[in-house]
Amino acid sequence: MKNYLFPNRLKVISGWIFYLALIFGFYLWITDGFDEVLVVSVPDLFGTDSMFSSGNGWMKNSILDELFTVLIIISGMIHSFSREKIEDELISKLRLDSLIWSLYVNYTVVILATLLIYDIMYFNVLIFNLFTIILFFNLKLRFSLHKHYKS
Repeated sequence: MKNYLFPNRLKVISGWIFYLALIFGFYLWITDGFDEVLVVSVPDLFGTDSMFSSGNGWMKNSILDELFTVLIIISGMIHSFSREKIEDELISKLRLDSLIWSLYVNYTVVILATLLIYDIMYFNVLIFNLFTIILFFNLKLRFSLHKHYKS
């Protein structure tokens, strides 16, 4: 059976990058720190006036939020799916159980947010939703592994 896990040596550095990028990205999001840093010309593919207008050129945009999004997702995926030093069936089961648990928790949050939160705050919940599956999975897996290694 083919195993699609990353090498174990990437686990620690990707974990540091993931959690620090989450904290720093959240701080920048709260303080609107994304607005004036790394402003470059980017393609205006769909237009900025309305959702259905066709793009016609370029626009100025800070790409710091896009860079942090990519950094968080890639480092979170590598951290989530890096091999353990001893990768056996029990570790695979803990990994699968953690993934299923994180999906349940994540979509429970989405359902509750859909029913209870409206307007721009709902949009913010959906933005956070990009990262919560990876975050919940990492936290549950690390907790399960910690419990397993401790026993």
